[in-house]
Amino acid sequence: KLHPTLCVLVWLSMPGEVEIEERMNPHFIAMFTVTSLVASVALGDIYYDATGDIATGNANLDITQVEVTTNGWDLSISITVADLNADWGNYLIFMDYDGANGAPENNNPWGRDIDGYAGFDSFTGAWLSGGGGYQHWAFSGSWFQQYEATPTIDWASSTITFSYMDLVYSLGSQGVETIGFEVATTGGNWGDPAIDLLGGEGTQPGWGGGSTITDLQYFTIP
Repeated sequence: KLHPTLCVLVWLSMPGEVEIEERMNPHFIAMFTVTSLVASVALGDIYYDATGDIATGNANLDITQVEVTTNGWDLSISITVADLNADWGNYLIFMDYDGANGAPENNNPWGRDIDGYAGFDSFTGAWLSGGGGYQHWAFSGSWFQQYEATPTIDWASSTITFSYMDLVYSLGSQGVETIGFEVATTGGNWGDPAIDLLGGEGTQPGWGGGSTITDLQYFTIP
């Protein structure tokens, strides 16, 4: 549950150039193919969470895994739940990449009752109703919204995917090597707790009972 699995995705590209090299010299095609592979590699980790570890019985809020991938420039986070069988529910991503700053404990722009950790630098909050959408916020003394976008929703695989353009490049250029993060599911009301948290927190109390983060997951920028 707590040990991520490494994923490597590879695409071959630019077949036209490969054909040209093949006519010139068969040794060049091998060299060119290796270059294409290296340039097109996306790296990622999968973080697993136990199925059924929620108090409410809402399968659409029961996290089973989270996949984080990067192409060296952008960041993609995919949340999979036990069964995305309803067009309601809120999905949250908290990130900590600046060890010296961040939001106080139990402080997020959607007012969800999620305690236990201080220092988050960004917050993403998503909803499924009305076709779905998400807001991305950053903390600098207070929360401010940076943008609003639409996630990719795969109903068949019960997966919601968020894309953060240029985030890995930006953080890497500032010397950041690791992103700490937490993923939560919750309801649509101010004061709702996390129904499920990714990681080792165990079953949360459920509606009206509060929720507590006890550990983060970590993604190393390649």
